[in-house]
Amino acid sequence: MNIISKLRNKDERSRNTMKGMAFMVSSTGIDAVCRLLLVMILARIYSKDEFGIWATITSTAAIVATGDLGITNALRNKVSLLLVQDKGDSSNSQRYFYSAFYLFLSFAVLASLVLLACKSYIPFDLLFKTDNQKLQEAGVDILIGVQLIFLFTIPLTIGCALFFSYQESHYSAKVTALQAILTLIIIVILALLDSSIILISIVYFLISMVISFGGTLFFVYRHKWFNFCISKKDFYLCNKELLLTGIKFMTLQLSSSFLQNAGTIAASAMLGIRSAAEFNMVTKLYTFAVSVIQSIFNPLWGAYADAYYKGEFDWCKKAYIQSAQLIVLLFGLFTLATMGLGNLGLAILAGPQYTSTTWMFTLLGMNTLFYMLFNSATLLPKSSGRINLLLIVSLSATLLVTPLMRLMVKEIDILGLPVASLIIWILLLGVMHWKSFSLIKTKA
Repeated sequence: MNIISKLRNKDERSRNTMKGMAFMVSSTGIDAVCRLLLVMILARIYSKDEFGIWATITSTAAIVATGDLGITNALRNKVSLLLVQDKGDSSNSQRYFYSAFYLFLSFAVLASLVLLACKSYIPFDLLFKTDNQKLQEAGVDILIGVQLIFLFTIPLTIGCALFFSYQESHYSAKVTALQAILTLIIIVILALLDSSIILISIVYFLISMVISFGGTLFFVYRHKWFNFCISKKDFYLCNKELLLTGIKFMTLQLSSSFLQNAGTIAASAMLGIRSAAEFNMVTKLYTFAVSVIQSIFNPLWGAYADAYYKGEFDWCKKAYIQSAQLIVLLFGLFTLATMGLGNLGLAILAGPQYTSTTWMFTLLGMNTLFYMLFNSATLLPKSSGRINLLLIVSLSATLLVTPLMRLMVKEIDILGLPVASLIIWILLLGVMHWKSFSLIKTKA
């Protein structure tokens, strides 16, 4: 059975979804390769201390993912609904968009002023432990500059997420690919010109913000969203609604992040940092595949929302089943390859000192498979805004995973970590699989 050909249905939504998937997978692959090349080049040009400054600063980027309080996801869902309810009229959608935009822009201005006024009272230097005083001061300067960029990144790039509401994810993919390529080229040129690590770090984040802002401007221009003025009442009501839903999405994102990293944290606490390093390195072999394949979820999110709000539940059912089959095929093959070539991959990634067992490769491969199937099963509830059950089970899982890992480690040592995670992902998948089909059957 050819799963890919089954996904290529004749309706416009399916064509847009497949187009978006292809572009998102390609752009994510380009982004991952460019990031890897950038790290390899910078690590060879700069000293360990200088590279450590850059690595520390870039690692804070993960925190920014929750800096919008989940409002971006809530806005994307709301616009998808309004486009169906208002039969393509974007007036209401623009009210929500500009309400969120002005809220984040106002916050960015105020927070920047507070940060600049209080920077001398905040011990940022504690984040950079080094005997080099100048390098430590440089780290503080970079951190403050990057924080300012982050604050303005949220409002200036919010429009890119709405390409998914219009099922135009290929435009978002092009923005991602352009960011990755230009960042690699410009940063490498600056590094070869012996530019300071301060300039390198600031420009690294500035490029991303500028390109994404260009994507937002293109979105506004393409869809003629020129109703810039909104009333104070609309500003309050729209943001109140988005914030209530957004907090749920933010909580889901935090719980998912914890569940994905619980194994490494538990390995360090229960077995020692050496075991944590081994466990983490094996998981990194699956990270690239996860990042690339997970990129198909964004186009599907918008397509699910469109189909759900239009009452086309047969399409939702077929898309869910076929995407699950595709995930099983891809990650099944990837896991088999890793079982045979995993230690070679570790040697290439981190050196010959890192090795693992076939059982570890197998169990972590199964973990990845069921994690991806769980994510696939959450798309319909997320895109329709029916996430209360997902929120409950995700928070419950964050409370259960550590005690379960501790119990399993006592029984089968380090292999208990992936076994415990696998149990969690299977249970979560079962609940959300039921929820997805419940939504389809209830509305059909």
